Amino acid sequence: MPKQRLTEDTPFLRTPDMYQIEKDAPISEYDRKTIELIAATSNGGVPDGANAFASVGKEKRGTVQMQLFALIDADEERFREVGFRSHGCLAAIACAIALSDLLRGKTLSEALAITADDIQEVTGPLPTSRAYTLVFALEAIRALVGDYLVHTRQATLAELDALVPCERLSVPCMLTENCSLRDSRVELEMREREQTA
Repeated sequence: MPKQRLTEDTPFLRTPDMYQIEKDAPISEYDRKTIELIAATSNGGVPDGANAFASVGKEKRGTVQMQLFALIDADEERFREVGFRSHGCLAAIACAIALSDLLRGKTLSEALAITADDIQEVTGPLPTSRAYTLVFALEAIRALVGDYLVHTRQATLAELDALVPCERLSVPCMLTENCSLRDSRVELEMREREQTA
């Protein structure tokens, strides 16, 4: 049987928490820092006692998906542990890993203040064709905080909007076709409408 010839486009990442698809930017377009971050990560999976979940990306079963899981201390409302699962391009995987590092120890408001520059400081520069993954990462933070507020703190829609405002039809909202916060917000709105009917 002939050996498979590896090229710079050959996918190389297949673990339970990270899955690189075949249609990625060439590996040569990725910064060494990005590759080293992915190779060294140990934050994959769901932390014990996780009480917040976020899922963002292209369509629900699409090619690029970022999932975050967090254990948030209810007394301090501070991230204690953060894990991830991601599939798609290396940039999406690197962003999920960066968030699992950046969020640990932060309060909810500190988490929401994280910027794309903060993420790229951890990942290194990402290929221009994969810059949209930074938008997914920022939306993942919002979705993770929103999930905690809705499911653990039992926030109302007004409380959720005050802390994680909805930016309907904004560029990030339009790019992020799948957003668990959007789903939670719709469920919460429907529940509140039923209660007042």
